[in-house]
Amino acid sequence: MKLKKLLVYAIILATMLVSGCGSLEEAVQEAKKVVPGDWEVIHTQEVQNEANIVFYINNDELGSGLFQKDAFGWKWLGTEGGSLVTHPKGLSWRYASLGDKTTKYYLYYGFVEEPKISEIEVKTTWGEVTKAKIVQSGDYRLWYSLISKDQVPSVDADITGYSKEGKAIYLFSQPKQGSSK
Repeated sequence: MKLKKLLVYAIILATMLVSGCGSLEEAVQEAKKVVPGDWEVIHTQEVQNEANIVFYINNDELGSGLFQKDAFGWKWLGTEGGSLVTHPKGLSWRYASLGDKTTKYYLYYGFVEEPKISEIEVKTTWGEVTKAKIVQSGDYRLWYSLISKDQVPSVDADITGYSKEGKAIYLFSQPKQGSSK
């Protein structure tokens, strides 16, 4: 009898460990318990059916986490956070590689500080050009741009902010390896 009860408890515990959370909100709350600091979700963006990137702030740091739904519920696939690149002024940004072995997303994201910036473009070292999405979330103007593969080093991408008139008013660009001055 005791063995049966023990077996039932073991099966229930194993099911709880294997299964995900019933909702994205529950999964985010569970992830909060693991990630150090007092962070606040400022935006959630669906990037694919059943996959969401959650953007959050913690003091002066901005982070992102990837959550995916499978047959067992919502699971947290990882997060990256940290300080933002803040020079030159106008945009702040960072890079993240989110996911696990089967699901990967690569993105640049940050805050739009210059009110005249209405469009942002990211150009990778291999020539991929992506247009960022700018999202108003409470007091924050958040931007993010998904790219197709890992950009290493992340600071080798060119990030340009444009006005409504199409004038470049922000540019982050560093000399690339092999370029001459």
